Amino acid sequence: MNGHLVIADISGYTRFLTESELEHANGILEDLLNAVIAAVNAPLTMSSVEGDAVLLYGSMPGGTIGQSVVDSVEHLYVAFRSALETMVLNTTCQCNACVNIKGLGLKIVMHCGEFAVSTLGGRESLTGPDVILAHRLLKNSVVEATGITDYLLVTQACVSDLGIESMVEGWQRHSEEYDHVGKVGSYVSNLEDIWEFTRRQTEVKVVEGDAWFAVQSHTSAPVGVVWDFMLDPVKRTEWLGANSSEVKGTEGGRLGPGTEYHCAHGPNNDISIIAIVDMRTHDYMTQTVSFAPGAAFNWTDYVVPSGQGSRVVSVGGYPFDAESGEALSEEERQAFGERALDLYQAQVDRLTSMASQAVGQPADESNLD
Repeated sequence: MNGHLVIADISGYTRFLTESELEHANGILEDLLNAVIAAVNAPLTMSSVEGDAVLLYGSMPGGTIGQSVVDSVEHLYVAFRSALETMVLNTTCQCNACVNIKGLGLKIVMHCGEFAVSTLGGRESLTGPDVILAHRLLKNSVVEATGITDYLLVTQACVSDLGIESMVEGWQRHSEEYDHVGKVGSYVSNLEDIWEFTRRQTEVKVVEGDAWFAVQSHTSAPVGVVWDFMLDPVKRTEWLGANSSEVKGTEGGRLGPGTEYHCAHGPNNDISIIAIVDMRTHDYMTQTVSFAPGAAFNWTDYVVPSGQGSRVVSVGGYPFDAESGEALSEEERQAFGERALDLYQAQVDRLTSMASQAVGQPADESNLD
């Protein structure tokens, strides 16, 4: 198959193990690896644990945007750092293993190419020259050349395959040379920046207890596929039922907080502006929509694992005056509220139906809780 190969490798492992009490050290490393594994979702598939590293692979349905893949890979690091910092904060043990936790890090390499998936002795195995190259990329000079210790290295082959040239413009260029392969061009990003952004970001969510309306729908597609449909401007245009849309505010080539979808609706192509105000990969996306002159409301789309698929829950907050922020009157709310529930239910149903079809299953055959 053709797709992406990802290796997430805990750095500082050897020193940590040799300078720590074995029982505590093994427990700490096991917990960190489990945190990474628990964060795996489409477009990534777990292949195997290789000592202090996790090998993953995957491909997504046609038309998947490259950011969905990169977001999924970066999400592994966020899970790792969250688990690491929780350990540091909660431990009172003064053994070498617990004291040295902070010295552990995570480096991730991603390469795209061709590989075979087979089962040997009941265990899955990946083979092929590109698999070998992905492993060789772990032996590199990134730290010496860039000073970055926790990093994501993406090969030029992956940049081209995923179409993420605009996303990596601000990353550091890097190259390695290997026997029988030659030079391998790549881009390197500092994963510490991803963690700091996530840690400092204020959560903005509409919860059901404060909802003006709430609708939901199931799909047989995994969370990662649904996330791609929520993020991709082209797919959004279709499931929102818009005639067309224009995207503005993609800092660093990314869709995220600050991005605006300008959607044309109806026979007169009336424009509504949907702005992302907060999101957490594979978890939720909160948006503000201007639905009438001077009026707006926030809503949050949650995507939740459900059986073998996912459930999308869309929760809308009470509308407010876009300039003052004050709540609209009951009469003003009712003018839009009569059709809001049906409108958003139809949109969520289209989203889940499209996601199910993307993985080859009709929506009415979804595996529900």
